Amino acid sequence: MAVYELNDGQLLRVARSIDGKLQQQYFSLIGLNKTQQRAVRKEAKAVDEQWAELQEQAKAKRVRAAGTPKRHSTGIRGINLVYRPSPAFRVQVQADGKSMVREFSVKRFGADEAWNEALKFLAGCRGYKRVPKEWKANMPKVPKKAPKKR
Repeated sequence: MAVYELNDGQLLRVARSIDGKLQQQYFSLIGLNKTQQRAVRKEAKAVDEQWAELQEQAKAKRVRAAGTPKRHSTGIRGINLVYRPSPAFRVQVQADGKSMVREFSVKRFGADEAWNEALKFLAGCRGYKRVPKEWKANMPKVPKKAPKKR
């Protein structure tokens, strides 16, 4: 909860950072009786809950759109292209405090099917109802051999 008491309980401050921008609102308890103070506290908590929801939505949006600039990157955070010795899409994600790793072989499934299965697995682990459209369009080119190490 991001409701803070200031000035020995005379003021309440609600503050949350949403998409990198600080949202804050102050509530005064000066000169109010106990019933009025409870109503003001309840209002402050309602504002905090509303902002918490917006904060979670912004976080989910950032996670969906985030990419990784690694050498084996596919452009989607959580899916890498690995070579064991044939290419495969490796999905690594943490869900419910557990680390989940699964590989989808291009040799076994074919590039398109392996990519779709990797996307379905990642979306399921993250709790999405369906695979985002941006992900489907980001299928990387899969070379037959691993790139040479430098």
